[in-house]
Amino acid sequence: MTFYTSHGTDTLKPFDHLVKQIRRPQDLAICEEKPSEDLWRIALATTDKEGLLSVIAGLLTAHGANIRTGDILTVPVLPGQNEPQPFSAARSRILDVFTFTLPSHKTEQHLAELCDDLSKHNREMADGGIDAVRDGLIDRVASAIKSQAPAGEQLLPVDIDIDNNLSETDTVLRITSQDIPGFLFAFANALALLEIDIEQATIRTEGGEVHDTFRIRDLHGRKITDKDKLQELRFACALIKQFAYLLPNCPNPGQAIRQFRDLASRLLEKPERAADFTSIKSAETMQTLASLMGVSRFLWEDFLRMQHENLFPLIRTRAEIEKTLDRQQWTDMLCEELRAGKTHEEKVRILNDFKDREMFRIDLRHITRTIGDVTFARELTALADVVVTQTADLCHATVASRFGHPRIDDEPCAWGILAAGKYGGSEMGFASDLELLFVYRGQGATDGSRSVDNSRYFEEFVRTFLKALKSRKEGIFEIDMRLRPFGSKGSLATSLRAFRKYYAVDGPAEQFERLAMVKLRPVAGDPSLLGEIIQVRDAFVFSGRPVNYVNILHLRKRQDRELVAPGRINLKLSSGGLVDIEYFLQALLIEHGVDNPELRVPNAMRGLKRLEAKGVIPPAQADDIRRAYRCFRRTIDALRAVRGNAKDLTLPLPDSPDYLYLSRRLGFEAPEQLAAEIAWSRDLSRNLWTAVG
Repeated sequence: MTFYTSHGTDTLKPFDHLVKQIRRPQDLAICEEKPSEDLWRIALATTDKEGLLSVIAGLLTAHGANIRTGDILTVPVLPGQNEPQPFSAARSRILDVFTFTLPSHKTEQHLAELCDDLSKHNREMADGGIDAVRDGLIDRVASAIKSQAPAGEQLLPVDIDIDNNLSETDTVLRITSQDIPGFLFAFANALALLEIDIEQATIRTEGGEVHDTFRIRDLHGRKITDKDKLQELRFACALIKQFAYLLPNCPNPGQAIRQFRDLASRLLEKPERAADFTSIKSAETMQTLASLMGVSRFLWEDFLRMQHENLFPLIRTRAEIEKTLDRQQWTDMLCEELRAGKTHEEKVRILNDFKDREMFRIDLRHITRTIGDVTFARELTALADVVVTQTADLCHATVASRFGHPRIDDEPCAWGILAAGKYGGSEMGFASDLELLFVYRGQGATDGSRSVDNSRYFEEFVRTFLKALKSRKEGIFEIDMRLRPFGSKGSLATSLRAFRKYYAVDGPAEQFERLAMVKLRPVAGDPSLLGEIIQVRDAFVFSGRPVNYVNILHLRKRQDRELVAPGRINLKLSSGGLVDIEYFLQALLIEHGVDNPELRVPNAMRGLKRLEAKGVIPPAQADDIRRAYRCFRRTIDALRAVRGNAKDLTLPLPDSPDYLYLSRRLGFEAPEQLAAEIAWSRDLSRNLWTAVG
């Protein structure tokens, strides 16, 4: 065969007999050698397939191979060659030779396992294409490179040369950089996304530095001369090299690889977008990008959904992530942006874009460990307060334009919005919802030409509010109004009189509502009315009636039995879950808040601190509660960061990859350490009730 001479790949000549053995796409011919004490060599031939090089490189990485040399060649079927019918659909073959080292403990048996893997994956690709093997291979590569995380996070110098003059048929691409695990796998994936075929490649590693040369063509077998395509190619070379270097530091490298593919696909839809990413010059920026991809699926979906070119400055500029904003600054920013809106619909869009962008920035601050758990919760709560307040003002203006303003006699009808739950306690985290309660002063009518009763006005106001404040995803900034009197069967907005009647000591409100009202907190509206609402709450919650511990324990058993999947652990609702700590603290705050108004606080940890200061909870027990509470909250946040669902708080199975990735996100060296911490926290939480029930 003359193709060796034309391509200058003499290394491949001894293995041309392998190519002659290929008759079907499922065929794979392999030759194994051991040229020296430390080196291994395999040569393989099969039919050319989309993504084949990435699979071969991925399997080498997964088996711990450190490639020293590689020679890769596509062998075309020349006109006039007589090929068997089953082979007619695959008009070319590949011949690859790799020389590599293996970890010292690996033997000939491990090499045999690698060859078996190559044969198996080749057959699966012949039958089902690259999709049949990609996901499983990504996980294996991710697991292999995780153990090879770099000590530092510096950017690697990458020398990229693209030459269209050296060959009449091929574009020649040369890359020189530091050797890193998994690069060939990531790079081959990137070229597949770019719809570029590798005709030949020469890979050489010398002294920890790689010198890779690729001869490439487009899918039509032509040189790559289009300016935009060359820009995409240069972008892919630089970014993938850096990204592959940082992958081992990701809690979930496999997820990062998948999401990087999503990003590359989006970028390459519009070549001008790639220019943004070629401007990356900071190791911190690259680490932020890798962290975002390797930690949170739902945030990454947000990044793509919310026009990533608008969010990219948050990632590229570290100062944007480190910048701390307060409630007033967010208010000023949002008011300024809302001035650009001419209609209600335009203002709603601006408001939600602002909310999503700033939530993304706060989430990113937490993922990159710029801020801790307490600051994270405080910032999300402050942003929510600003957004709720501005949404209310916007919706009142819209509804009043139809009906006029609500009044009682000749005075404006006051209104208020209050928060409960995690939002009320300033304890928000990833994917938190907003528990809201809407209250107005009382009966009357609006002063517009289409006058309606105040009750009708405020029902319309809440409906407009619910439509205006859009949820990013189920459970994320989703509005929960179940705490209103009579729950989902009650009116959307409640008059002060109805609120007072429902939450009277002898009213219909139940025990769990008494616990929940501990976290009630004013957010927006008339200060005088909000003060009266809190007085009604205090008279109901801190009335001096004994706390019904039997009822609480009965409720907890029902939650565990009816709301938790059999055999699984729900970090919130299972026996010994977060709710046990929350209910226990709320019960003590109710008991002792009767004579100590300073204990009437909505935040759980602030309440614990004050209970400890009053001597209600001993210091040692208080420290244990803090530890367990932090374990639950951090683990729940880590689950939500991936799933983006406030309602799914079920732990992955202990022997699953998801449990491994969860432990990594939380900083544990092994999953068993996380399991032990959760077991300790559940025991502590469960045993809180021992003294009372």
